[in-house]
Amino acid sequence: MSGASNLFIGRGTGILNMAGTQNAFLGASAGSKNSSGQNNSFLGYSAGFGNTTGNNNTFLGSNAGYTNGSGYNNAFAGYNAGYFNTQGNYNAFFGSGAGYANTLGSNNTFLGSDAGSANTTGAGNTYLGSLAGASGSSAVQNTFIGANTGVSNTAPGNTFIGADAGKNNQSGGYNVFIGLSTGLNNTTGLGNLFLGQQAGVSNRTGNYNLFMGNSSGSSLISGIGNTAIGDGSSLRTTNGDRNTSIGQYAGIDNFTGSYNLFIGYGANVVGGSSNLTNAGAIGANAQVAISNAIVLGNSANIGIGTSAPAAKLELVSSTTGTSGLRLTNLTSAASTTATSSKFLTVNASGDVILATVAAGSGRVAASEADALWSSDGNNLQNTNVGGVVIGPGVSKTPAGYRLYVADGVLTEKVKVAVKSTDDWSDRVFEQGYKLRGLRQVEKYINQEKHLPGVPSAEEVVKEGVDVGKMQAKLLEKVEELTLYVIELKKENDILKQKSTRLEQRMNKLQAKTRK
Repeated sequence: MSGASNLFIGRGTGILNMAGTQNAFLGASAGSKNSSGQNNSFLGYSAGFGNTTGNNNTFLGSNAGYTNGSGYNNAFAGYNAGYFNTQGNYNAFFGSGAGYANTLGSNNTFLGSDAGSANTTGAGNTYLGSLAGASGSSAVQNTFIGANTGVSNTAPGNTFIGADAGKNNQSGGYNVFIGLSTGLNNTTGLGNLFLGQQAGVSNRTGNYNLFMGNSSGSSLISGIGNTAIGDGSSLRTTNGDRNTSIGQYAGIDNFTGSYNLFIGYGANVVGGSSNLTNAGAIGANAQVAISNAIVLGNSANIGIGTSAPAAKLELVSSTTGTSGLRLTNLTSAASTTATSSKFLTVNASGDVILATVAAGSGRVAASEADALWSSDGNNLQNTNVGGVVIGPGVSKTPAGYRLYVADGVLTEKVKVAVKSTDDWSDRVFEQGYKLRGLRQVEKYINQEKHLPGVPSAEEVVKEGVDVGKMQAKLLEKVEELTLYVIELKKENDILKQKSTRLEQRMNKLQAKTRK
């Protein structure tokens, strides 16, 4: 035995030490096989017995770190704590049997009797409490705080806080259970978050559920993607999927329904309607009885745009004279499905009421039941041989027209159809068109007091004006005027040329005279 600055007290302590320095071994057989390990403190019978080259370890208690060979930076306190550790590093085991089976696992912290006792190669775990994480051998990155938390766990990434939290979890990973007995019976469920005593206590294989509140989701066994927030929320749900219950006792009787929404104290399904789908109850004690339905409130008024609704539904728009209600698929262009003298209107307070047409005040609309009307696709067609008269006092109904209107027509757009090119005026520019001479036009105007081909004022009063024909006639006059302008332009150009030649002659004569 050699080495420097060592303290060995007890029969067989450090008997094989050769190069180890600055060690303190106290107790029979403590550090018995240490050869070159340094800066170790072993206190207790056979503490660190098998340590050979491990450094910076602290083993306190009978058989603590008994098998450690080259593991370093470990702290074991308690009978058999870290007993089988051989090469594990950076571990802290406190309590009788804590980390008992650990061999290669590193960066673990086990505190409590038999905490992490079955861990062999698992790393990055924190177990606090008697039997916490007792069965996991190779599980990693778990945090268990409380007696019996995660006692059967073999999966990674779980956080269990509270006595018996996740006690029966086996292969379910990445769960967070906080509270007494939360997730107690979870076995393979993963990605769940349970917060509150007995929250999710019955869950076994359900995944991605969120339960917050005492006993919230406590009956769920295998549901997926449920959210229950509030004391007793979704209390009796067993196998439903993707339900949302927010509020004390919200969704309490939704047993196996899925895709439902319950918001508010006691928002629930009606008794006996426990297997609904896509249903919603919003408001304190609101209840829904059928699938694919939403119920708002329980004997409550609903206001949109107002904080004090005075009716079951009150809408207040931002603009006076508008309802704020739009029926996208029921517009003025939609066909009616029934005939009735009753209709909906509003009273002086804006309440929607049912009314009926007063005797003698209603207007009769065109109907297919009449012989004079028929529907043609989206159009309503008048089938009589005459025309349609709109307004009083229309006495003139000349043949060749179908619509006669008193007092005028106001519209943003008018389009007149032309049957053929013969009804338009482009022929003015055709070869052979006989354009009147200006003298003839002047003579006609002096005699008739209007342009040739244009009706007189008397004719217009008597016969009216055909808009299409008049537009064509006015265009004809514009085109004729264009031809006159072109002709005048040509004559003007000839006169300019003659003027230029005369001016040149005059200039030459004046130049000779000066000589």
